[in-house]
Amino acid sequence: MNLSRAVGYIIRNEQRRTERSQETVQESTVRRSIRNEADNRRRPKHVCIRNDVEEHNCGTMSEQCGFCGAVYWKEEKNTAHKYTKCCHDGKVQLPAFPLTENSPDAKNYRQRIRECNSALAFASMGAQIKPPRGTGPYCYRLHGQVYHRVSPLYASDQHKESYGQLYIFDSSEATEKRLSNNQNCLQHVFEKLDFTLREINPFAQSYLQRHRLVQEHPTTSVKMVFLEDKNLDMRRYNAPTLCTEVAAIFVGDNGESPANRDICVYPVGDTCQIISPLNQCCDPMIYPLLFPKAECSWNTGMEHVEERRTAKRTRVTQLQYYAYRLSQRNGFSILHNSGKLFQQYVVDAYVKTEGSRLHFLRQNQKDLRIELYRGLLDALECRAHNENIRTVKLIILPSSFQGSPRHMQQNYQDAMATVLKFDKPNLFLTFTCNPSWSEILNSMEGVQRPEDRPDIIRGLPHAHILLTLDSESKICTKDDTDKFVSAELPDLCTDLRLFEIVTKCMVHGPCGTINIKSPCVRDRQSCKSFPKQFKDDTEENVNGYPIYRRRATEPVQVGKYSIDNRWVVPYNPWLLKKFNAHIYVEVCASVKSVKYLYKYVYKGHDAASIKIQKEGALDHDEILSFVEGRYVSAPEAMWRLNEFNLSHKSHTVVRLAVHLSQQQPIVYQDGQEAQATERAALRKTTLTSWFELNKNDPSAHNISYSDIPQYYVFDKSTTNWKKRQRGGQNVIGRLPVVRILRYSFPESL
Repeated sequence: MNLSRAVGYIIRNEQRRTERSQETVQESTVRRSIRNEADNRRRPKHVCIRNDVEEHNCGTMSEQCGFCGAVYWKEEKNTAHKYTKCCHDGKVQLPAFPLTENSPDAKNYRQRIRECNSALAFASMGAQIKPPRGTGPYCYRLHGQVYHRVSPLYASDQHKESYGQLYIFDSSEATEKRLSNNQNCLQHVFEKLDFTLREINPFAQSYLQRHRLVQEHPTTSVKMVFLEDKNLDMRRYNAPTLCTEVAAIFVGDNGESPANRDICVYPVGDTCQIISPLNQCCDPMIYPLLFPKAECSWNTGMEHVEERRTAKRTRVTQLQYYAYRLSQRNGFSILHNSGKLFQQYVVDAYVKTEGSRLHFLRQNQKDLRIELYRGLLDALECRAHNENIRTVKLIILPSSFQGSPRHMQQNYQDAMATVLKFDKPNLFLTFTCNPSWSEILNSMEGVQRPEDRPDIIRGLPHAHILLTLDSESKICTKDDTDKFVSAELPDLCTDLRLFEIVTKCMVHGPCGTINIKSPCVRDRQSCKSFPKQFKDDTEENVNGYPIYRRRATEPVQVGKYSIDNRWVVPYNPWLLKKFNAHIYVEVCASVKSVKYLYKYVYKGHDAASIKIQKEGALDHDEILSFVEGRYVSAPEAMWRLNEFNLSHKSHTVVRLAVHLSQQQPIVYQDGQEAQATERAALRKTTLTSWFELNKNDPSAHNISYSDIPQYYVFDKSTTNWKKRQRGGQNVIGRLPVVRILRYSFPESL
């Protein structure tokens, strides 16, 4: 009996294989969708609200990198079961930071560490510091451009001595000058730090030795050069009179001028020299309390570990350097115990890394062009002609640069393609990290606070999540809404745990006239429309969002305020119990929520990027506009340095080309237009390859262009569509936004 069953099973399997090999693409897709629907019907469709929900916990940072010793959580491994953010799979290896002991005046030192560092620094960091509104934990956030500058050896009559200029004075006089601008710092703390740096820091020794040489040669020019790379050939200069670990000091005017990225400190001058972010002396000059022995930072000559390097890439990048430095390892770390200064260093590190990428894009505008931007150039030339001015500069920030307006616009269109395929989203979640999670608190050392460790709380402040439910799980009635979302305080007697989470994480403000210092207050009123009105029943679909039930109940005391249901932010009880955090849940029925995720679509055309200069020339600089408008905080900087994604989509969106005959966009180097045209003629686009597919493959005849990625894969090496073997149900094709006039009938003739 068992043998006959086995034989029958084998025969049926062979029959199924034969039938499936003869299926068309559409028949195969229909069969898989029927199977998937059957699987879905066996799953529970609604979230059950239970009281026995166990809180999610990632455990401790128990995993350790086998190459560099960085510690991390088990869940941070990639799909290959590795963690590579720290040393990029063993390619990067740097010397360890020296250890230090805590100061006796540690509390004042930690509180004023940025002021202490700035007062003792050898160079300045110029930036607009704009911390977030409100009374929350400290968060270092800058806005716009960042400059690092070094001043001459001696201050002019119009300026006070500062930065490296103070090291030519004796310790007591230098401390007095520093205290005049930092009255909240302790004098004996400054004295100890100044004494230590004069003893061990080569920059301090270089300034003092150079001052002595100036005194010995009062009529001769004496310049001090901090080299971009200490391994560079010194023969490009005349032999220096004196060398320290970090500087070369020259007496006389002979020799070449310093290279662009070298730092040259002259005796006097009215202006400060900008320090290149590529100079290895930039970090130790700006952060003497993090690098007390002037340990040089990244330079362009750093190489990967020989046995781990690849043939294509052999050098350590800026991003790889900082990712390695910022990874936590066993033992004491100056960086991770420097609080507010650590936040500043993290932001500075990312801004320099991003600046190098933007600099590359700026320098390659003329060498790498694309006809895709022809329409923009036409518009600028038209405006210049109408206003009788010249077009002198067109600087493009492409969509390949993550976070740029074009990148956000492309992501928005991808999201709208998903909406077109699966209908409007049904749930909008805002998930905010809870700094009091046990995983975070258990990772703190000594007196550290969560805001002191942006490397651990990376991902703050929050994530926005849009969910589209299947047809059987749609929220259609008021009862469905009440099952998913609550905007009321839970019963203290029946669910104490949920009550504690809601009162701690889901109560807005209070704000308005009750608390005018709340960050949401504008003109003594809440910009979030709190407090809400009491309501006995949920009202459906008002401007795309329901008005939730908020029954009038007895208020409860939360801190110093009396709170009722009017102040509760909508939430899902199961999610709150699972994650113990602020999770704002909104039932939505509008595409406005998609636009909110990609905020650049609300800004429209960025007029600030087009400027008319005094000499009457049109200047379109998208990179400058992006830099001047950006805000960078420490948690975001850490997130970007770890190369985590800024967004995630459940489905792969394939962007399809649309163009007229022989008018596909081509990328070319300046002066090589003819060769680029020949290459373009040999390579097919997704559109021309689709035309060819329909000629040769009858099974593609009934598939529209936008649906073709579900059934076929575009092979970029051969520029041909190939039949997809699996995974088509998670793929969406998207047509681009096109100019109507370009594709209108008269122009197509």
